[in-house]
Amino acid sequence: MPTFFKERFPQSKGWVFNVVPWLFAIPAAILSGFLSDFLIAQGYKPIWVRKLMQMVGMGFFSTFIFFLAHTSSYCLAVVYASVALGLQTFNHSGITVNVQDLAPTRAGFLFGVANTGGALAGVVLVYLSGYLIDTTGSWNSMFHLLIVVNLLGLIIFLEFAKSERVDTETIHV
Repeated sequence: MPTFFKERFPQSKGWVFNVVPWLFAIPAAILSGFLSDFLIAQGYKPIWVRKLMQMVGMGFFSTFIFFLAHTSSYCLAVVYASVALGLQTFNHSGITVNVQDLAPTRAGFLFGVANTGGALAGVVLVYLSGYLIDTTGSWNSMFHLLIVVNLLGLIIFLEFAKSERVDTETIHV
């Protein structure tokens, strides 16, 4: 984000685009947790809540990334980046905690495997993003790649995610 803002808006103040989005993200993350717990307490199935949180965290996030890619206004770019980052935190109440639903006794291991896969994919996508920016001379191609990856991940999660517990062994103390 800092490189994008410095290149697209060279007159911009670094503290604004490095601080303001996080001022949105922190309360949004807390809100998503409260909302998720509230919906489950109201009787909604956990998988429905997880999928709703992913819709916000990946679907609506992608919408604001699209807006960010196509704005020439610095103020709007800060707003879009802030809203996108805030919406992205809803993933913490979706896929991130879904491993707890599936296998509470093995959640740490499963989260580690998933996080490792995500990190490896991230390495490839960072390289690809840099390549796209260098070859096209535009940040829009990188943002569009981000949107495609997010929406593909969302579709896969919505189609295949479950929340029924699969580790039925009891923990011996």
